[in-house]
Amino acid sequence: MLGLAPGGSVRGAAYRVAEKDWAQTYAYLREREQPTETYVEDEAEVRLGDGRRVRTLIFLSDTSHPQWAGVLSFERQAELIAGATGLSGRNIDYLRDLVEHLEAEGIRDSCMERLLDMVGEREAAVA
Repeated sequence: MLGLAPGGSVRGAAYRVAEKDWAQTYAYLREREQPTETYVEDEAEVRLGDGRRVRTLIFLSDTSHPQWAGVLSFERQAELIAGATGLSGRNIDYLRDLVEHLEAEGIRDSCMERLLDMVGEREAAVA
């Protein structure tokens, strides 16, 4: 999952959760995605691939949160990610996993691919 930043649009996946499973699923998402409360939870109407529109839970990046980095150059992003580790492990592994999952869904994000290459180069130079 990625938090959404203001502006633009996004293409992704929407998951339908059975009502009987909602409480457990929501608790899991909160535990996994909100350990430092960096997101604002909201609802939005999304358009599915078949044209239907449905309401869904979304996580918006909290731009007033102390961890919000704002708009950074690719160089600065790569600098921050290279060698860094977060609650879920090494940041380069998280970025690589993101790029691979997007590709598996048929989504090529040239910016994320470029960033991954830059981070990989920085980490290789230090190793």
